[in-house]
Amino acid sequence: MSERPLDIDGLDLGSLTEKGKPVATRLKDVKSAVGIFNTLLKADERSAVNRARIDAMFDGAAPYNSAGLATSGQQLKTNLNFGDAQRLLDVALSAYVDLYSSLERFVEVRGTQGEASEIKPSEEIVAEELTHLMRNWPEFHNAYLRLCTTFIKHGVAVAYFDSPDDWRFRVGGFTDIVIPRQTPANEESIDIAIGRRNYLLHELYSYIKNPDAATKVGWNVEEVKRVITKNATTTSRDSGSYDYEKMQAEMKNNDLYTGIQNPTVRVLHYWVKEMDGSVSHYISAEDSPKDFLYKKVSRYEKAEQAYVMFTYGVGSNGTYHSIRGLGQRIFAHVQTSNRLRCQQIDGAMLASAVMIQPETQRSLDELQFTYYGAYAVLSPNVNIVEKAIPNLGTAVQPALQDLTQQLQLNTDTVSTYGPDQGSPYRNQMQVVADMDVTTRLSGASLNLFYASWNRLLREVVHRVVTTKRPDTAIKDFYGRCEARGVPEEFIKTLDVARTKAVRSIGNGSHANRMVALRELQGISGQFDDVGRRNLTRDIVSTRVGHDLADRYVPADIEKRPSIDIKIAYFENQQLMAGQAVPVVGNELHGTHLEIHVPALAQLIEQLNTGEADPMQAMPTLQAFYEHISQTVQFAGGDPALEGIVGQTNQILQFTEEAINNTAKAIQKIQRDQAQQAEAEGEEAQPQQQQDPKMMEHQVKMRIAQEKAELDMAIKQKKHEQEIALRDAKAALEFRENSEFQRTPPVT
Repeated sequence: MSERPLDIDGLDLGSLTEKGKPVATRLKDVKSAVGIFNTLLKADERSAVNRARIDAMFDGAAPYNSAGLATSGQQLKTNLNFGDAQRLLDVALSAYVDLYSSLERFVEVRGTQGEASEIKPSEEIVAEELTHLMRNWPEFHNAYLRLCTTFIKHGVAVAYFDSPDDWRFRVGGFTDIVIPRQTPANEESIDIAIGRRNYLLHELYSYIKNPDAATKVGWNVEEVKRVITKNATTTSRDSGSYDYEKMQAEMKNNDLYTGIQNPTVRVLHYWVKEMDGSVSHYISAEDSPKDFLYKKVSRYEKAEQAYVMFTYGVGSNGTYHSIRGLGQRIFAHVQTSNRLRCQQIDGAMLASAVMIQPETQRSLDELQFTYYGAYAVLSPNVNIVEKAIPNLGTAVQPALQDLTQQLQLNTDTVSTYGPDQGSPYRNQMQVVADMDVTTRLSGASLNLFYASWNRLLREVVHRVVTTKRPDTAIKDFYGRCEARGVPEEFIKTLDVARTKAVRSIGNGSHANRMVALRELQGISGQFDDVGRRNLTRDIVSTRVGHDLADRYVPADIEKRPSIDIKIAYFENQQLMAGQAVPVVGNELHGTHLEIHVPALAQLIEQLNTGEADPMQAMPTLQAFYEHISQTVQFAGGDPALEGIVGQTNQILQFTEEAINNTAKAIQKIQRDQAQQAEAEGEEAQPQQQQDPKMMEHQVKMRIAQEKAELDMAIKQKKHEQEIALRDAKAALEFRENSEFQRTPPVT
């Protein structure tokens, strides 16, 4: 159906005065506001019908009109919805659920105060507690699911705040919020947005319990009282008289109840973009308002502080109403598929029926079956007709398969009709690719979703940080941060504008996330300890969930401090004294190398600059060389340490050169000492001096021996590693293939 465009000039919104100056507020009065709402609602009628049809399809509505079938005498015709639309929605929705359920922290925040070494830990604590705040909100999961469901179904979803101070958002679509047609798809282009809400009477009353405070923030207390009184029915006012004071007392005692006809008050929220770019917020009753319930001109600096639009695409002309969701994409295919399946069932039932032809009308009237055990006898003058009913399956099934494949292509789900699905020759990457496709999100849809999700979370954090009326949840948030060493002053000074949503690894696919983490493992040797630890935790969390990850890799490293750091420093002291230190196999060899190598490098630098005495440095060099060589031998079996092992081997080469150069320097020193002693007439003591050539030879022989032993050990370790990796890879492929075979195909 074609959409009827509506120009913004057709709405009763002010712009400039007669003198050419911007108006104080573009919304004139409550009568004008309600008139704009009715105009926008009327313009959206056709779209509302389409949305209702799409919702009915997802809800399981039959493809044929039941009343129409009965009128035409086809009430026995098969009329079923086979649930293809709901299955496709479940697959698409699961990917978006994974975007937040796979994360430990929803947001990243940026601090502005404190030492550089302290800011990062404080930021992580605040982010964790903000995530805890949102996850502990009882309605968060439902709100997020409704947001994604509306977003997927219809292409546009809205997250909005109906209270100026509350950080909790509500979710709706164009069913709940109307905007002018032909509005470009960005919040700043929306001149007016009007949202519908139903308030229970006590909810509305809670805003004016303190009349003075309510008036200061923008509430019209008298209009709120009038609306509550009009929509309430109490036992004391059967005659229709209105006694607000008595009603107020009943509210306080929770004695107020509403009648069947008016269980709630339908309220309209107006967000109006002013000429200076700010957004004013108005609230009124939908039914016969006399004035606004709430009014705050320029309440928000920009639109995203009031509402955030989620778009599934960009539309055919870049406007909100041209955007189509999954429902529009699959509607015709699903309806046709349902009808074909219904026709196939009707054909099967017809083919299995016995066709009988009475010879006369009287025979038809007297037709009866008489059963004798396993036999049945027909009335006389009745004939069994041999029929040739075409096999509808041969015609319908190919069409159904083609429709299914088209649906899967349009929705990025894997085909179950391909010829290679059951092939025993499919490799691991093919299996992973198929698993990935079942839940992946397209790059465009993902980026559009995250752009809006970023804005929404930024506004949530902004409200939590800046609110002057903290609720219990916010107070608990500040208390938890304070208990973990983050003061309120740090939170209040966050750079909220730099808040952003944390992106999930894998774009909504568990299989894709595992592939990405496996690839990162291959280059993890280039990471520092923090990076490798984070990678390990992500892998563990993907397998067992975040709640159980602490059992294996605690999020806070301080919870499980490593004693290897202290041990490595103690070993440095022994090595500096020239003492041999054995290497134990269960040490954290990467940590030891990070402690030992810098000390060795510093010693070599001192020798090169002449700051160190060669005679004293030689035992230290040899001790470090032997110890680090042994450590590298053990560390070489860990792929995650590949980077630091490579760097250490280079240092060991420099150490060999340093040992040779130091040996030569010692020879020179000994020759100089011998010449000096001879010059002074003192007889040299051969037993106290070692032949320089013999000493050089011994050093070279020791280095060569140690290098040979090290090479042999490395080769042996590498061989063992290759065998272990080959066995692990085979086991992993077998497990993943088994898991994939157990996973039901997506249709």
